[in-house]
Amino acid sequence: MKNRLIILALGLSPPGTMGGNSKITVEMARCLAGKREVHFILPENKLATLTDNVPANHGIHIHTLPAFTGEDKLNPIGAIRWFTPRLRTVLKEISAGSDDFLYCCSDFHIDVLPPYTLQKEFGFRWLPSVFLFVPFIFENLSRSYKFPAIKYLIYWFYQRTLFALMKRRAAGFVVTNRSDFARFPKRFENKLFDYYGGVNIEQIPGQRSKVEGRTKDVVFCSRLHPQKGIDAFLDTWKLIIETFQTSKLPNLTIIGNGSPDYEAYLKDKAKRLGISDTVEWLGYVNNEAKFRIYSDAKVFVHPTVFDNNGMVAAEALCSGLPVVMQDIPALRDVYTTGCLKVPFGDRDAFAAAVVSLLTDPGKYAATAPTPD
Repeated sequence: MKNRLIILALGLSPPGTMGGNSKITVEMARCLAGKREVHFILPENKLATLTDNVPANHGIHIHTLPAFTGEDKLNPIGAIRWFTPRLRTVLKEISAGSDDFLYCCSDFHIDVLPPYTLQKEFGFRWLPSVFLFVPFIFENLSRSYKFPAIKYLIYWFYQRTLFALMKRRAAGFVVTNRSDFARFPKRFENKLFDYYGGVNIEQIPGQRSKVEGRTKDVVFCSRLHPQKGIDAFLDTWKLIIETFQTSKLPNLTIIGNGSPDYEAYLKDKAKRLGISDTVEWLGYVNNEAKFRIYSDAKVFVHPTVFDNNGMVAAEALCSGLPVVMQDIPALRDVYTTGCLKVPFGDRDAFAAAVVSLLTDPGKYAATAPTPD
């Protein structure tokens, strides 16, 4: 079969986590497997990330590579020297050539440098992905993203270096927002693909109970990371709680995990704010189990401070949940209905928007997404 899709997913999220780039990659493979021949190449220690998220009869040709025993971020040269010859072996086995597209699930070095090295040898059409351009230090500091300044400055240079290599040999790029087209040279004008997918709507329950009967008031779902705005939202949640002068306070369900240190920091902050009794930490939940939680919820919050697509917001909207989010330029054209947008960094406005949806049935009905 010509025009096979070869997916290189060395940077796929490990089992028990699911970054947006990995979710998109898995859904891309699942949806296209019935339409064309799809080969999925990943380390053996990440196999469960794929198999746990696609049906048993998925039709995807899976190729596992022995896992790199070190830490690829601390030993990038070792990781590249490990994966490149093993990737070459798989590409030879499947007779990869100029009729094939090779898509990379991330812009990390382990997904970029092996195909960059092998592209001329095999002649495949290389489609790297850049899902989120790292903000430069001035934007980071001026917008109070609270990302570690030096770490993200290094990451900015790291991404730009790899981006320069990708532009040399890529046949095109996959991005998750049309607004990023301006970052590419004119020669890529007709070779950029804005991909907004990643939601498996087949997993969403078909029927939801009435709003009054749902047991979860507000849901947050994402990686627990400063980028996702959960730190500041705990302060916002305290403002929301203080609005209610009743014995029955609204509850907040937090889905997602992060580094142990950051999780511990967030839970300790909730205790210090006196809101722990109203917060439920569920950790990592995915697929049907996650959508069942959405079906039992009233409002979804998306307080991310820096984003490009916000797939969890798309999942919530597809589930019929109204979403409250910060007014981020990159999301303005992505989310136009079913949500309330508040000025960036305005906790009072964010709290007021959530309260209005919880207490005003008319506002809720006017905001919530409809099947149309």
